[in-house]
Amino acid sequence: MEFKDTKFKDTKLEDIIVTLPFADGTSVECGVHSYFKVNNKEYFAMLPLKGKKQLDYSQKYMIYEVQEDAEHNPIVLYIENDLEYAIAAQYFSRNCK
Repeated sequence: MEFKDTKFKDTKLEDIIVTLPFADGTSVECGVHSYFKVNNKEYFAMLPLKGKKQLDYSQKYMIYEVQEDAEHNPIVLYIENDLEYAIAAQYFSRNCK
């Protein structure tokens, strides 16, 4: 089953802010553009924010696997498998942009 949605569980996507840390010690605040499921895994397509909640559409989308913790908060995970990333990115490109 594949889907895209405007909510993650019961939270509106525009209310989800994720801080992505990078290996060089920097980080970026991102908002969620899309939430979708492919091959029984769930994903966020995110964009950096400009301002407090405005997505910066001049930047490239970042796709991360998403799971939830015990309190039902989203946890984003870097996709290490190139094939898994390619499948998620292709689904996003065809169905969510």
